[in-house]
Amino acid sequence: MKYTKILTLQEKINNSLPGLDAHIAFYPLRFIKHNAEDFLNFRKSAVAVHIYPSNESSNDFSILLIERSEYEGTHSKQIAFPGGKVDPEDESFEHTARRESFEEIEIPFDAGIFIGKLTEVNIPVSKFNVIPYVFFHETLPPLKRNEREVNEILSISISELVDESNRKATSIKVTNELTMPNVPCFIIQEKIIWGATALILNELKTICKEIWDL
Repeated sequence: MKYTKILTLQEKINNSLPGLDAHIAFYPLRFIKHNAEDFLNFRKSAVAVHIYPSNESSNDFSILLIERSEYEGTHSKQIAFPGGKVDPEDESFEHTARRESFEEIEIPFDAGIFIGKLTEVNIPVSKFNVIPYVFFHETLPPLKRNEREVNEILSISISELVDESNRKATSIKVTNELTMPNVPCFIIQEKIIWGATALILNELKTICKEIWDL
């Protein structure tokens, strides 16, 4: 069956997540100063992990990412998943992930099959708890970026994600005054992926390595 790997991914996401074991390998050192009690007061947010076939002739799949626009804020220019904070009008966290995907890159609200959610990620620097929702698209709809929020729409393949040569550590310039050394990250297609996005991707990578037998 064409989407056997996706069905297996769905089964694993809903039955046995690597969780913290996958996250901790990509924790910047500043995360370690926080504990579970801190996270209880963080705001809720949700992101969408959109997966789709890389092309018709390949058995590989791709993951949609965005590069955030430059702005005066914590996550300026970072590689991220479409997503954001929960609005009072949102019916669920899944609703938040779908709404933000439409607002940022115009993925229709009802596009994609929900296949499960990954482990919540805590972001001390912006005080958010992020829940990743995974969607599968047989065909990715046309995309259009929100120019105010999104600098670029990107995609990486699962083959690139599970390739251990793309796991690195580098210095990250957070502000003009602060550069963090030796931050665990992925460097894929010359883009540095770190922080919460790297944590989410590493959990997905851990699951996919079993399925892809790599």
